[in-house]
Amino acid sequence: MKEKILNAFQNLGFAMEYMEEVGYGFDYESLHYLWMNNGDEEFLCITIPAVFDKSDSDELEFYQVIDKLNSTLKYVKVNEVNNSMWLFYEREMIGDEDFEKLLPKMIFHLEHAVRFLRNGGQNTNNDNDADAINGNRIDDGDCIVGDVDLLSDNN
Repeated sequence: MKEKILNAFQNLGFAMEYMEEVGYGFDYESLHYLWMNNGDEEFLCITIPAVFDKSDSDELEFYQVIDKLNSTLKYVKVNEVNNSMWLFYEREMIGDEDFEKLLPKMIFHLEHAVRFLRNGGQNTNNDNDADAINGNRIDDGDCIVGDVDLLSDNN
């Protein structure tokens, strides 16, 4: 299964970098992603690590942002890891998945979660985030946390 996933990433044009104890890292749209290799062949996890540092806000605000994201976004889980906010998309492998179709959707959901954070938690008019993932962006300039400097930006 691991080789199929790596081949799909390669066919999609991603340069995968092996990272000991974590899995593989790759960049897309100025964000750094990790394909977490936890040794379970039937489980697929892609994450964007350290999108927001807890020290950049007060503790209550940090957890309110996590709660807002977890209660609003579909498919993406938000957790605290090493005093920073990480975004996760996890999926159980149930058969002969088409990874070249599945991986872009997982990546787009994660990228949308970052946009959602930057856009102040504003969603589409449809009470879900499917439209935003399919290209309907919201650009009101507000962020859930004032003056946020997302840690995973490469610029």
